[in-house]
Amino acid sequence: MHQYISSPKRTIGILSAYGIRLRKGLGQNYIIDTNTIKKIVAAADIRKGEAVLEIGSGIGSLTEILLQEGAGKVICIEIDKKVSEAFRATLAGALEEGKIELITKDAMDIDLGSLSSEYGINKMVSNLPYKIAAPLMLKILRGAPQIKTTLVTIQKDIADRILASKGDKDYSAYTVKSDLLADHRACFKVSRNCFMPKPFVDSVVLETSRKGLPPIFKTAGQVDRYFDLVNSAFRHRRKKLLNSLAASEAYKARLERITGLLKDLDKDFSVRAEDLSPGDYIYIFKNLE
Repeated sequence: MHQYISSPKRTIGILSAYGIRLRKGLGQNYIIDTNTIKKIVAAADIRKGEAVLEIGSGIGSLTEILLQEGAGKVICIEIDKKVSEAFRATLAGALEEGKIELITKDAMDIDLGSLSSEYGINKMVSNLPYKIAAPLMLKILRGAPQIKTTLVTIQKDIADRILASKGDKDYSAYTVKSDLLADHRACFKVSRNCFMPKPFVDSVVLETSRKGLPPIFKTAGQVDRYFDLVNSAFRHRRKKLLNSLAASEAYKARLERITGLLKDLDKDFSVRAEDLSPGDYIYIFKNLE
């Protein structure tokens, strides 16, 4: 009977054999529940033969099932050299057959757009390391337009920030910036008990679908300036929006104009950053541009 890499016994055996101690600093929390991984892969709707990107591939728990369910090639990125050694030994057959490409580097240092073009990747399925999950998702949305869909397992606090609505306690600059680039949907929760070591919070499997930018955004520079507006607005969360923007050289000379735009949106001078929707920020940016 086949024993999956994701079974607790086999995971522990592989880690022990290679002297691997999982490091919180790298956000190494491995799923040790095979049914959960199969549920994730089923939600990803893998087409037979397609190339899939996996970041934080660990010892291959998810990789194994992606291949089993029809992926033609899985391009894996893993920063930990010792973990990569265990991965290569555990999935040696698939590596020899060319079904896996393993890259031992920090995903934040890789040109993911070029990588996606090279391998024809348009989908990512990953159990993302906690430390890089938020910046990495923005990096993919901005720098790898070939990737149209991602299905990622992330800790619940990050998912809450992405899925928040205006006025929510988790609503943030990150929420607004993510909303510009993609639609997001929570698929299902994953209990912290499904991971080793067990994290402090549960996780969520999140589907992200890239969407077209509004017509105002014609260049990467405009997206940069929009992000700067949003970051400036949320920089001092407890302050009024106008006071936060007044602290920025880029906006302090345009406060009168911004006040007028807020009136157009039926907002007064006391409004705070979290009281504006993503659409409100796009309206302000469009008229400032």
